[in-house]
Amino acid sequence: MELTATQIRKLILDEHAVLRDELQDIATLLQDVTAKRAQAAERLRHRMKTFSEAFLKHIAHEDSLLRPVLANIDAWGAVRVEKMDDEHREQRSTIAALTSLEMASDLEGYLARIRAFVLAISADMEAEEHECLSPDILRDDTIVIDYFTG
Repeated sequence: MELTATQIRKLILDEHAVLRDELQDIATLLQDVTAKRAQAAERLRHRMKTFSEAFLKHIAHEDSLLRPVLANIDAWGAVRVEKMDDEHREQRSTIAALTSLEMASDLEGYLARIRAFVLAISADMEAEEHECLSPDILRDDTIVIDYFTG
């Protein structure tokens, strides 16, 4: 069964809500590590691993479900797809770099990179919701009628 554009939008937005909650947990753990709370660094490392796996599944989901719909949704579809592909490539690269870092060797640098990652992912999701997942863009009808001029 093929999903409608509305169903895809809802699915992706629901995933974004879960990812935002996880990013908030990571932000809290960043504060805990900075405050040198016991085991916070280990919980952060584990949470980043869990988030990274979930986020990679999410962008694979977007690639398989959202990408084909965006490609044909309107005249800007190819531009939206190219931008999404570029962002996903960059995000995969960033996740790979973060997972290869050792926290103990440069804790402040590690925390700064995670903070930047959290902010970037949050901003990317917000932009994607505006540029690709808006009900004005991703909708089930394919013909838009100009109500003023017909």
